[in-house]
Amino acid sequence: MSGSPHFLAPTGMATVYRATLEALARYGPRRAGVTHIARLADTNKMFVYRNWSSPQALIRDATQAELKRLLQTACEVPGPLPPPGCLSVRIVVRATRLLREHPVVRALALNEPALAHMAVLRPTTVWHDTAWQWLTAHVTAHLPRGAEQEAAALAVLTTTLPYALTPPQASPDPAADSTAIDRRLALATHACLGLPPVCPNC
Repeated sequence: MSGSPHFLAPTGMATVYRATLEALARYGPRRAGVTHIARLADTNKMFVYRNWSSPQALIRDATQAELKRLLQTACEVPGPLPPPGCLSVRIVVRATRLLREHPVVRALALNEPALAHMAVLRPTTVWHDTAWQWLTAHVTAHLPRGAEQEAAALAVLTTTLPYALTPPQASPDPAADSTAIDRRLALATHACLGLPPVCPNC
């Protein structure tokens, strides 16, 4: 194995992460394995096992890194910024759409929605921790710290998850459908944050 050109010139971690995400989108979390990932990354299984203790550890790291990237992208709201509460709504809607349109999330929504719900809602998972930190830093930070902020963060998390896991539908106008989902989510997020449902700044 040491004579393998892949081992002599090992694949970068980012490439393995991308291959892992592609394998998840193609095969789902229960079928995607090291063989699929190594082939898509143009490397060998030895490289994978030298850097991750198991396929589950690699999937965890790759999906957590991608979740962080998407959530950070959602915070990059263009144009003049609205008041903090309305900005929070925009960020949540943007993050949810990015997740809903992601190939891995689409595959989960179609085939393993219960698994995705459990991964995000169970407090002991890295995905829950990532989402919670993001929510308290960028969505509920304008609220008083303590019980009020935690209650709002939990409400936003549990409310938005079904919108993120809405499977794609056969439709003559997917863009209009996605916009309609965004509008419903915006109204729901207003309620979670204690904002009026009709807001001139949103």
